[in-house]
Amino acid sequence: MSVESSNARVPEEPHGVTEPLPHHHVNYLAIFSILVVLTIITVGVALLDIHNETVKVLLALFIASVKGICVAMFFMHLKFEGKLIYLIFIVPLLLCVLIVTALIPDVLMTSPTSSSASMHLFNPPPMSPR
Repeated sequence: MSVESSNARVPEEPHGVTEPLPHHHVNYLAIFSILVVLTIITVGVALLDIHNETVKVLLALFIASVKGICVAMFFMHLKFEGKLIYLIFIVPLLLCVLIVTALIPDVLMTSPTSSSASMHLFNPPPMSPR
C-alpha cells in the first residue's frame, strides 16, 4: 500500500452531525404540581354556584387549554423545538377546532325528540305520561 493511497480523501460529514444536542432541564414535579392545582381549580369551578352554564363551560375550557399548553410545551418538549414544529402542531389543532366549530350548529339545531336526531342515541326521547 502506497502512501498516496492511505491519504485518500475521506468524505466529510455534514456540519453539526456528531455534536450532541443541548440538554434542557425541566422541573417535571413543578409542572405536575401546576397540572394538579389546575385540575382542582377545574373541579372547583364545576362546583361553584354559577347560574350561567356557558360561563362555567368557558372557564373549564380555558383552564383545560392552559393545562394542554403546559403538557405540550414541557412533556412533549415543544418549548425546546424549532419553529417548524409549531407549524406542524398548530395546523392540525386549527383543523380540529374548525371541525368542532362546524358541528356545533348540527348539535344545537337537532331536536332530541325527532326520530332522525343525531343525539337520539345518547338522549332517548322522554316517555309520554300514561
